Amino acid sequence: MKLIARILLFALFFTSPVVAQGATNKPGGACPKAGTVTTISKEKYTCQLVKKKLIWVKNPAPVVDQVAAAISVAMQITKLPANLSPSLTSARTDKSEWLKESNPCSIDFAEVRVPSCLGGDPTGSKLIVLYGDSHASMWMPAIDVIAKKNGYRVELYAKLACPLIEAPVWSYQLNRPFTECQQWQQLVLPKIKSSKPDLLIVTDQWKPAVVDGAKSDFDTETLWEKEFPKAIANLNSYTKKLVVIGNNPSMTTDSINCVSKPGSTISICASVRTKADNNAINKIEQAATTAVKGTFIDTVAWACDAYMCPAIIDNKLVYFDQWHFTATYVNWLTPSLARALLLKY
Repeated sequence: MKLIARILLFALFFTSPVVAQGATNKPGGACPKAGTVTTISKEKYTCQLVKKKLIWVKNPAPVVDQVAAAISVAMQITKLPANLSPSLTSARTDKSEWLKESNPCSIDFAEVRVPSCLGGDPTGSKLIVLYGDSHASMWMPAIDVIAKKNGYRVELYAKLACPLIEAPVWSYQLNRPFTECQQWQQLVLPKIKSSKPDLLIVTDQWKPAVVDGAKSDFDTETLWEKEFPKAIANLNSYTKKLVVIGNNPSMTTDSINCVSKPGSTISICASVRTKADNNAINKIEQAATTAVKGTFIDTVAWACDAYMCPAIIDNKLVYFDQWHFTATYVNWLTPSLARALLLKY
């Protein structure tokens, strides 16, 4: 019996975990080795070096993507929320102040002018330049808030429907080649270059190509493949850090009209992601951004799940037309944009 007892003690000694002297199995107590994991009261703890002492530290809860979670919930909604924001009566005008016709910083289709459009912290030592089309103006409220929190001044250069590529595109609004876009770019680009922004944020939405003076949707993707990398390389040379905010979804139906119909099932107002996500253009823009070691922000993920893009998320109307987020939704996305820019919010 004594021999058996000795064998059992020997086996127990060499198969049990070794606990360092003074180690305890309680939160904040001493632990044996950095990286060791244990369970205390059904919670996971890791042995970590804190102020030169090894102690048990509770593992952090997994980070929850609140936007993705809200989109998942949105796809289950069938009725118009009672607390919808903005209301249906104010939805059409729920847009960035920088995008409204009354704002001199909203450069109309036929206009070629460059007003001073400033935001952020006026005493900031660093500069953000936000450049692009109406989507730049759309994001300006979020950039303005983020800039103020991080000590940046902001200069906005935005012209309606004028994309980043420096080649002829077609204007739906003017129903002809958009010569004003190139004229405006020739005025703006030297200003951006001379300002040497610490952070240059650019964004646009594709426009049809022009071939032999006529609109050619067929050639648009080829045009972007050729011209967008050139434009982005040029812009990248102006700044210490370049960020491209990708196209947000282009809805296949007008969300406000759809959800306004009496008795409408809200889920039918969603757009199929493959029809709305501008995937071909976004892939081109992302590849060009990656090639210059810039940052590409995928905004489709902020408005769609894997299959659908709902019209209402977190009780908020996402679009004031088929192509632009409401100011309410942009404000809600501001923390997400700040994280994507690696800035505090």
